[in-house]
Amino acid sequence: MKVLFVASGNKKVGGVSSFVRTQYESLRAEGLDMLLYPVTGHGFRGYMHHLYRLRRLIRIEKPDIVHAHYSTCGILAWLATFGLHTKVFVSILGSFPRKSAKLYRVRFFIKHIWAGALTKSRRTARQLGLDLPVVANGVNLEQFVLKEQSEARRRVGFEAEKRYIVFVSNPARIEKNWSLAQAAVDVLNRRRHERGEADAELVAVFDKPHDEVVDYMCAADCLVLTSLSEGSPNVIKEAMACNLPIVTTDVGDVNERLDGLDGCYVAKTYNPDELATLLDSALAFGNHTDGGETLAFGNSTDGGEPLAYGKRTDGRQALIRQGLTTKQVARRLIEIYNNLK
Repeated sequence: MKVLFVASGNKKVGGVSSFVRTQYESLRAEGLDMLLYPVTGHGFRGYMHHLYRLRRLIRIEKPDIVHAHYSTCGILAWLATFGLHTKVFVSILGSFPRKSAKLYRVRFFIKHIWAGALTKSRRTARQLGLDLPVVANGVNLEQFVLKEQSEARRRVGFEAEKRYIVFVSNPARIEKNWSLAQAAVDVLNRRRHERGEADAELVAVFDKPHDEVVDYMCAADCLVLTSLSEGSPNVIKEAMACNLPIVTTDVGDVNERLDGLDGCYVAKTYNPDELATLLDSALAFGNHTDGGETLAFGNSTDGGEPLAYGKRTDGRQALIRQGLTTKQVARRLIEIYNNLK
């Protein structure tokens, strides 16, 4: 089977989003003949500049399926395949404002135009009101590996005794809600001062290759996500793969991913006071002691020796149980491809 991925190519690091490239590589590892077309430019007009080149590529390569990531790429792929015997399949990412024009447009294309589609969370499927497969992006556990926290701190320049909270996204993106993360950490640090404790530091991590992101996640004490909307946020699953405690707003599928996972907390509101309380709990979880001794990571899923430093979560095993390794997701996608009409 030959599959052509069509996705936005505007990322500063690597062109396409890391999850697209990871999914591409995982499908290729399963034996599919894979092609990738990055779409550069912004807005519908910018995307339409690619119509002729994409159609020419499809006519030459004759893929069985064009898998578009994001709905705008799905519309471009449909136009590029018009009159050709090529199926267009689309990954719907993110969520929709209630009764928005985009929601109705995407629903129309799913029902009447594209050969198939998937969403990244049940929440998005419910918004669309359609019975669609829900396939969250997987995490490559060979890439997101457990590292000793003290060594990871040395690599990223963190101080040994300080508490660090990472925000793994670009603060300039309004939908990621950096200001709320800052406000929550400000409240947290006021409380820490009252208890005679040192400040925790909020660190934004963005535009970095995956290897460095892994170092930051293994070095940190907690990850915070304060987004206004998400589909199935990859950063949550990546933090789970690093057994990192998590505090997040209630977006996308975070409740499903973190259900029953000790050391991970989902806020009910966008109130900085509530988030500060949850951050306090996450830091306390990571600083758990037993008889005066700091616990080791101790829950490595790779069969190795326990890793030294503070207590971590069982997120890595939870990912495996949920079928969210890249290999598990790739096999699910192939099953869906084979069932397209």
